[in-house]
Amino acid sequence: MKKTIYIIVITAIVVLIVTYGGFKVVHATGKAPFCGSCHEWDGAIAQTNLADTVHGPSNPKGVVVTCTDCHLPHDSIAGYLFTKAKNGISEGITTFITGDPAKKDWLANREHARANYTFDSSCMRCHENAFSGVDGNKTSEISQMHAKYIEFKGTSEAMKCTDCHMHVGHKDLGKTLFDIKDTKPKTWEEWDIQRAKMLKEKK
Repeated sequence: MKKTIYIIVITAIVVLIVTYGGFKVVHATGKAPFCGSCHEWDGAIAQTNLADTVHGPSNPKGVVVTCTDCHLPHDSIAGYLFTKAKNGISEGITTFITGDPAKKDWLANREHARANYTFDSSCMRCHENAFSGVDGNKTSEISQMHAKYIEFKGTSEAMKCTDCHMHVGHKDLGKTLFDIKDTKPKTWEEWDIQRAKMLKEKK
């Protein structure tokens, strides 16, 4: 009998430690410092989040979301952990093994990123009332707009939140990505350097 009690107590302690430790690890790896350890090369993109006045740290009301609040699914803990692990491995391979991610064309890749790295369940965690807006006996305009989302859900015309809300979370992201890709000289010195390089390549 005593042996059984010991086993139960030890098992309970192990489960508690693993559960609490796992929670702390998931929490710690869901914030900017950890994400930045692999994403250090896209500092300009991170700056667009810092400058965002709705979801970013520049929100005057202090309501701030973390990277994983938007970029991981929140419909189930299994889906959350699986996607977190999958994306982490993918980022690690891109960053440390297969080449320089800074050379990636993020502007051209934007539709793919929006489709694969933003999740409706993330939006719903904070905006679940977007589908129940009623003003007295009259359904609000926002609710009418979102009614189409509900109507098309599960069909070939299904939409994602980011199909309409394309610029959420990152202030002036499109302009920033364009500026990063833009190689046109911006000063006379840059013109001279580029011209000298072109002349050298022609010889």
